[in-house]
Amino acid sequence: MSPIRTTWAAVMWGVLATSAGAQTPPPPEPVPPREVEAPPIAEASLVRTGWSVQGLPLLNYNSDEGLGYGARLMLVDRGDGTDRPYRMAIVAQFFQTTRGVATHRLFLDAPRVFSSSWRLGVSVGLLNDRFSPYFGLGEQAEYTPAFAACEDRAALKSEPDVCPGNPDFRGLRYYTFDQRTLPSIMVNGRRPLSGPWQLVLGYRFRLTTVRTRYGADDLGQARQSRLEEDVRAGRLVGLGDNPSGPTLVRTGELNAGLILDLRDNEPAPVRGMFHELALRGASPGTGSAFTYGGASLNLRFYYPLFTERLVAALRLFGDVVAGDVPFPLLSTFTGIEWREGFGGIGGVYSARGILKNRLQGQAKLLGNGELRWKFLAVEPGGQRLDFTLIAFLDGGKAWEDPRFQNGSPALYGGGGGLRIAWDENFIVRADYGVSPRDGTTGFYLDFNHLF
Repeated sequence: MSPIRTTWAAVMWGVLATSAGAQTPPPPEPVPPREVEAPPIAEASLVRTGWSVQGLPLLNYNSDEGLGYGARLMLVDRGDGTDRPYRMAIVAQFFQTTRGVATHRLFLDAPRVFSSSWRLGVSVGLLNDRFSPYFGLGEQAEYTPAFAACEDRAALKSEPDVCPGNPDFRGLRYYTFDQRTLPSIMVNGRRPLSGPWQLVLGYRFRLTTVRTRYGADDLGQARQSRLEEDVRAGRLVGLGDNPSGPTLVRTGELNAGLILDLRDNEPAPVRGMFHELALRGASPGTGSAFTYGGASLNLRFYYPLFTERLVAALRLFGDVVAGDVPFPLLSTFTGIEWREGFGGIGGVYSARGILKNRLQGQAKLLGNGELRWKFLAVEPGGQRLDFTLIAFLDGGKAWEDPRFQNGSPALYGGGGGLRIAWDENFIVRADYGVSPRDGTTGFYLDFNHLF
């Protein structure tokens, strides 16, 4: 490997690994490092040992959260150079978006903690979502744009409940609420079992403050929001009897998962599959103010059609949680790939073209299908670049009840996109999706395949 290629590898690995995880970073959800052959003797001078410091920028964009920006500082211990990708990494992250989303974290990643086969990840963070969306549950999860649309923002400064020319207006913040999690603590361990099987164990603690009202600076309306309507109707747990004020929600849950990974290339599979069964449970004994339990099943398939340049990819993701389930968890899935902040059905990580967190409930089903055509491969300066066109169809449905009763409308979004891959493993993705039922669209510029 040439010095130029090594330098670019380090830069691209850092930028893509961090940018893709700007919303939530990869290390807290440990992934076993791939086996890498020791470098030839001629390249011994390129092997780095001991501690080093790396600073990396973070940048992405999506229609729901706006432009994301920040930085990540990494303190990496490579030991004697034989530990891959490193012996230990301590990372501090600052990340926020132009629409009020923030993810600030401090985390540790130890691929072979105490020289064992376990990979340990520990994360402590602050998560903020100033305008988190909520559209209701079950059959009443409808979206009417006119309820929260007003072109005359200046008029709202004096009268936030009235929009000139829009008699249906209910408030600019009718479909949103403010949530802030501090701290968000995750501890995860992952180890191989036999062949492609892996075991995951973990613990997650959250202390979340929910506010349903906004002040004059945020043009908050005086009337009830969509969230307040459901709280007062007794349809939501955990927000108390006074939803107009701030409410503190405390959860602590144990997690366990079993993984079967048969992909031929983790970042960009051509053939194979990835399946995961994940369980979670919470009670006062785990530090939670609520008692609940849940399970998720994540099935992913990859298959080449006629040629390896044309790949069909499918993801089916189901999640059910029952018991005393607090409201902030109704949008979440669980599992090794579903990280804090990814949200529910709709948005950059789940269903493109559909509004972020459009569907929530105690039972959720998500499906994603993609057709990936690699139409061009070039090697400028000896660096391989692959260009892939994507056609996709995403869809989902949620139920208010874990027995699959009172279901929401089924929503789907379709569209296309482009992938640019450097050296097959580092991928920039751009997608544009349309959801016909709601009449919404979304543009997403991020890193790595959706699944």
